[in-house]
Amino acid sequence: MTSPIFHTTRWSLVARTGANDRATAQKALGELCELYWYPLYAFVRRQNHPEADALDLVQSFCAQLLERGGLDGAHPTAGAFRNYLLGALRHFLDNQRRADRAAKRGGNVRSWSLDQAEARYLAEPAETSSPERLFLRSWAQALLDRATQRLRDEYATRGRQDLLSALEPALLATDEALRHQEVALQLGTTEGAIKVALHRLRTRMRELIRDEVLQTVTDPAAVDDELQQLFQALAG
Repeated sequence: MTSPIFHTTRWSLVARTGANDRATAQKALGELCELYWYPLYAFVRRQNHPEADALDLVQSFCAQLLERGGLDGAHPTAGAFRNYLLGALRHFLDNQRRADRAAKRGGNVRSWSLDQAEARYLAEPAETSSPERLFLRSWAQALLDRATQRLRDEYATRGRQDLLSALEPALLATDEALRHQEVALQLGTTEGAIKVALHRLRTRMRELIRDEVLQTVTDPAAVDDELQQLFQALAG
């Protein structure tokens, strides 16, 4: 049921960028940045950059990736996209510290929607957390949000929003606290049907999460390890 946008994973395209597929790879990179911009913002903010500066830095960094050969150094051994992206961001910030001001964005530079960035950042747990740990946790949450939205879109297309809305609270739950009978009555079906629907829903969610992770690694064999790290980040 997975329908990838590209013939191979987005990050694999980016990692093997060449003269023949550069435009396609840049499109893949742009989509990845659009999906995972918030972890970048959280990382920059946790390094004590003010809100306005952090917004400008993230926008400039993403623009530079697309416009200034920011793909240099990306290759099949780069591993997970988040590792490459964080390394590139650190390098970018180091350069900015040596500059008088952040790089300017041109008129044709793609802009990412960062309007709610600060509100999300202020909602982060109050305990002290390193920029790297916050980046990883934010990355994991962004990936989970992306998979959830894809699931919602699928069920909306099938006209089953009511079923998903009723079962979504139990989607990632490890227990069976969902009151199957109440949901069955609400939807006019049987308790058994609800249990089957929830099982299918969870199975599809796992598939979508796995596919989202697959889009950010160069080696499919690394998916399980990446999944483990991301779920550990969410649990911590």
